[in-house]
Formats: sequence, C-alpha cells, structure tokens
Amino acid sequence: MTATLTNFPIAAVVDCLLSYLQFVFSNDEITPDAYRWAEDDRTSKIRISGPFVIDNEKPMSAPFVVVERGSFTFANQTMDNLKSGTANAFEEKTFVDWADGTINIICGSGVASEASSIANFLAIIIQGNRHGIIKNSHFIRNLNYIGIGPEIPVVKDTEVRRWEVTLSLRASLQMGWLHILREPTLWESATVYATKTPVEAYSDSGVISIGLDTLVDSTKDFGYLETSDPKLIQTELEKGWYYIRFRDNAYDQLYTIIEIVDSNTLKLQTHDENNDPVAWAATESAVDVEYDLLWNSLNIHMEIPTS
Repeated sequence: MTATLTNFPIAAVVDCLLSYLQFVFSNDEITPDAYRWAEDDRTSKIRISGPFVIDNEKPMSAPFVVVERGSFTFANQTMDNLKSGTANAFEEKTFVDWADGTINIICGSGVASEASSIANFLAIIIQGNRHGIIKNSHFIRNLNYIGIGPEIPVVKDTEVRRWEVTLSLRASLQMGWLHILREPTLWESATVYATKTPVEAYSDSGVISIGLDTLVDSTKDFGYLETSDPKLIQTELEKGWYYIRFRDNAYDQLYTIIEIVDSNTLKLQTHDENNDPVAWAATESAVDVEYDLLWNSLNIHMEIPTS
C-alpha cells in the first residue's frame, strides 16, 4: 500500500516548486552571486527549503525561501464529470476532477525591503514561467499568483531582526478516475496507477497563411468522434485546454485552440502586451509547418468496482 501513495500530486507539489526555485537561484544567468543557492548550506547564500526546516549552521545568517502548501479541496463533481467513453455504450468511461488550493512561498530576510524584493522577483519569474512549470510537473493544471503580503516582523527583541513576506499562489492539481464495467468485486481490489502525461500529437504537414488565425492540416481529422484523429473533448476545448506549439518557435510559445473550423482546420488565439486574449495572426505563409498539439491526459487512474 505504501508504494501506491508515492508521488501523488498533493504530496509532490511542494517538491516540484522547490526544485524549480533551487534551479533558479543556482543559475548564474538568472540570479546574481549574492543570492546563489548551493546544496551545501555552508556555501549557499540563500536558504531554500520546505516547511519546518531549521538552519543549524548559521541561524538567520542568510535570506531564505520556504515553500509550504495550504489546504486543497475537490470540486466534488467527479462522477458527473465524464471526460470520455466508448460511443453509445457504458464502457471505458473516464472521469476527471481537480483539487484547488494554495501554495505559500515565504521570503525572509533581516531587512524588510530585501524580503519584499525576493517575493517580487519570485512573483514575476513564476508568472513568466508558469506554463513551463505546469508542463514539467505533469499534474498541475493551472498556476497563478494571488498576491504578495506585507512585511511581517517575526523575530523581535530590542529591535526587529527578521522580516517575512509571503507570496501566495493558486494551484489546480489534476486527478482522474477510470471506471471499468465488470462483474461486482470487493473494494479491496481497487488499484491506483500512473499514466504518461502530457499527450502530444505531432505533425509536419501544417499550412498557415499570412494574416490569418487558422492552422490547416489535411492529414488530420480534428473533431469529437471516436474516429477523429486527434480526438478532442468539446468541454476541454471550450475551457481553452488545448494548445498548438510550432516547432520553429525558439520560445516554445503556446497558442490556444479556440475553435475547430472543420475537420482539417483549427482557429488559434494568443495574447497581446497586456495579456488580453486576441486572435493569432500568422506573420508569413508556409506549408509543411511542424507543430505539436498539446494537452494533458489523466495523471492518476483508479479502477472502481461497480458493486
């Protein structure tokens, strides 16, 4: 039983963000030497850890970043939220649900302005790279920051010696259940297992036209039917969960699919400088364009007996 509880999203989300922050502060192209993180606490210029970790080497001698999670709640619509199933039958039904909650990143320093500056830096870099974090985690569906709290004095004697500023993030974690029709069995037979994510559909036959917001591919059959290739889910399309990534884009930019115009044509959307959604417009006309169609499949499956 212990092995099946390893790396569940709620248990792994803190480790996911910790590893990202440690990468950021160990990279000399992103952060200055004065804030360089190292695995060895004695050489590290900043402490980056999970909750309840005490610096035994030199307490409060360096600024710190602590990642902790708040509570997560389910939408409680699991069995009503059908993701897919065999057409005109009650077999191979797949359900999906989300756990929504908060992640707090506590930034500490002996100087209030330094604690605020670290929190400000993290808010910008996480917001700018949140799609990359989501893609590499495989189980985070959405990530965005809620806000940055005020400077709070936490160690006081004759004067304040430590300040903390909390950056709060909102995260949605993907959970899924697979319901297989079979003879009634005991609940003890339920099993949990992981599947590969994300799913990618690759093609080198895309066609784009300058000024238009469409991608055409005569080798594909975009749609909602079992025979469609690739098969999309209408509710997920309406929520903007499908993206196109052109392989010649050095920034791996994702363009949201907002409409299936016909079985060979997709309409794409991007964002302007203010991050408002606008229609995508091709800057040139081209054929044989290489692209990926990206979305996340279920990260966790559970077989549920029908008894």
